[in-house]
Amino acid sequence: MHRVNKPIKERSPSEIESELKDKGEFVQMSYLQRALDSGLDFETKKYVLIRLSKIYENKGMYSEAAKCIRNAADINTTFRGQITDYMKAVELYVRADMHHEADRIFSQALALGNGKEKMQMKTALKDYYLTNARRYMNSDKRNYAKRVFEKTLTLDLEPGERREVQQTLLDLYQKLGNIKEYYQLKQKISGS
Repeated sequence: MHRVNKPIKERSPSEIESELKDKGEFVQMSYLQRALDSGLDFETKKYVLIRLSKIYENKGMYSEAAKCIRNAADINTTFRGQITDYMKAVELYVRADMHHEADRIFSQALALGNGKEKMQMKTALKDYYLTNARRYMNSDKRNYAKRVFEKTLTLDLEPGERREVQQTLLDLYQKLGNIKEYYQLKQKISGS
């Protein structure tokens, strides 16, 4: 596939939106990528990044969507806007199973928040991981679910949530034949 590197002539979000009207998603992605290289002002560039991120997310290209949102957060002018964009990037990195990158972006978001916002962000992070793990369980991708549940155990969980995650992990270890991990976790649970 040949990629066109020609800059776009449209300069505002409304002009860009009218240009994208009635175009397929792949043509839209190509156009928006070209738009990013066309020297747009910050607001228009942010609009392009968010629009591109939504298309990537709809296509299941979560890591690409997360990169776009992270870049949009970097040029956001308010702390609240940056936190919102960073947390969306964290959610997308979790869905892409890029946990190290999710943790890195989460720490950036955490640094911007006050006490109440930090608690909300921690709760949201936990929900992202649990939702992703359950999604894998529902689609019978046990090994992926195991990794996400193991990562979830490293988070700040309520005692009931921790027991539930540990119980689910025990079941997964048994079904996957991870006998060593099964007995280590079982011993840890009975020891606490």
